Formats: sequence, C-alpha cells, structure tokens
Amino acid sequence: MNRTLVALLAAGLSVGIANAQNVTTKAQPAGKTETKAAEPVKAKTLAELFPAEAATSALTVGSKAPELKISQWVRGTPVSGFEKGRVYVVEFWATWCGPCIAAFPHLAELQAKHSDKLTVIGVNIWENKEGQERIDLVNEFVAKHTEMAYTVALEEGTAMADNWMKAAGRNGIPSAFIVNGDGQIAWMGHPMGMDESLEKIIAGTHDIEAAKQELANEQRTMVAYTAMNKALQEKSWDRAHEIANALVNETFSDNIGGLNAVGWMLSSPEDASPACLKLAHKAAKMANEQTEWKEWMLMSTYAQASFRMGDKAEAVKWLNKAIELAPAEYRGDLNERLATYGAQG
Repeated sequence: MNRTLVALLAAGLSVGIANAQNVTTKAQPAGKTETKAAEPVKAKTLAELFPAEAATSALTVGSKAPELKISQWVRGTPVSGFEKGRVYVVEFWATWCGPCIAAFPHLAELQAKHSDKLTVIGVNIWENKEGQERIDLVNEFVAKHTEMAYTVALEEGTAMADNWMKAAGRNGIPSAFIVNGDGQIAWMGHPMGMDESLEKIIAGTHDIEAAKQELANEQRTMVAYTAMNKALQEKSWDRAHEIANALVNETFSDNIGGLNAVGWMLSSPEDASPACLKLAHKAAKMANEQTEWKEWMLMSTYAQASFRMGDKAEAVKWLNKAIELAPAEYRGDLNERLATYGAQG
C-alpha cells in the first residue's frame, strides 16, 4: 500500500563483512606455510536469501482478469464484462477501512480525468455483516459518501475477494487492479500509487513484463521485511542484519520511509548487536541527508540510533531539533525520551 502503507527499508553496510578484517600477511619462518588473508564474506542478495519468493500467486500481472462476480451495482452503470480496448480499475474496499475512505476522492479524480477510456469499479469486500444486513450497510454507506463518483458494487458472496484478492496473495485494502484493453491484469497495488502506471496503460506504452518483474521484486521485498522483523523479535541479530542489509542495498537506498523504518527497527532492541546498530545509524543518517535534515520523525530515529551507538551528544542535539519541528501532540513523548537520554551516561 504504497503511500498509506509505511514504506520500508534501506541504506547500510555489506552483510557478513561488518566485522571482517583484511589480515595483513606476515613473513613466515622458513619451512612454514604462509597464512593467507581471510576472504570477506560476500553479502547475499534478496534473491539468494529468498529464492522462492517470486510472483508465485495464481493471479499476477499478465494473468487474464477473473470474471466480475457482483450481487448488486450500488452506484453507476453496471459492467457486464471487460470491454476490448477499455481500461478498468477494480478497487477493493470496506466500510470500516479508513485508508479506503481516504482513497475515494483520488479514485473519483482518475475516473473524471480519463472518463472516455477508463471505468473505475469500487468493489466492497470483507464486511463484518452478511446477507441483507450487509446490503443495507453498504447502500447506506455509499449514499452518504458522494465522493465515490464512480461505479460501486457489492460482490457476490465472497467471490471477488477469493478470485481476485486471495488469488493474488493480497491481504490488505484498499487494493487496486488495473485491467488493460486486452483483459489482462497489468498492475496491482495501492490505489494511491497507480497514477503513473495507469497513464501508461491508457496510452498503450506500459511494459507488462517489466511490471510483472517489479511485482515479483516487491513481493520478495515484503517477505524479506517480515522475515527481518521476525529475526529481530527472536534476537537473531546476524539474520536480521543479513536481511536488512540486502534490503538496504537493493531496494531502499532512495526510499526515505524505508531508511527510517530500518533505522528505527534495528536500533530499538536494547541488546541489538553492534552490526545492527551500525546499520541502523547509517540508514537513519541517509534518510536525513536525503531530506536535508528537515523532517522531525527522521531526526528522532537518527537520535535513537546515535544514542544506541553511544553518541549521547549527537542524540540530544537531534532530538532537540526534532522536538522543535514536531506537532504539539508528539512533543510529550519526545521530551520523555530526551529526559532519558540526559539521565543515562
């Protein structure tokens, strides 16, 4: 979920060589075999760490779009099938989903902008009510949300959730699928992050094979991020560092949210390894450098990483700056942490 979802990781050191040293070869006494310098351990890539985590879902980019299984068209003109040459956005939402509601105006903007070539269909799934209660709930909700200025539908049973979301391995909403003029899934992801791809799909310049590979890489990244978090919870520091470093170097070096995430997560455990802390510090520093040290949340992460690395002065300096810039509702917590930094030697 791209903009809504907190973006992931990046920036760091070479895994496996953080503590390795190139040992200078010394002259050996006559008759003894010369000892060679130890070879640094080569950092593993995400593909090496997670070789099976490509796009293995039943439904992926390039697949034929499943049928529309709709019990009721709540708003807009019913769609009987995917018309040749027309582009469709099939977006999944629920009445209880705040991020879904936040995406409604954007979907409406896209529908208005591309009305001659695009049909946006918002499909309701995953409600807590069934039967007539669900129908009434959705109809009342849509009636109140006039910003949903596009086609809105209620799935038939759980058919859409099963045949689209579950088949694609997607477990969060809002989630959107773009169906191209040939009836293929051309893109999938968070609706707030689809504008560029949608423009290309409508224009006929979209590279579907490249999009398929991008999705496979994204899926591998998410699996890796989850595995890194699990390793941290289990205090498997070497494993956490190995995964984080691969994410850092391959996927998130220019992802500010990712840099911040890895910096915070790796520096949070009190007993984290020196290698994890060093990587956390570098990630946090890179995030701040890319924003020219102007974002309070990134400064807060850098302060934590600095403190955990033993640089109290740097931690206090940047946490004070974070407090100056932070919204009032966050300053209390930041001040408490500042007091902790000051109390510890």
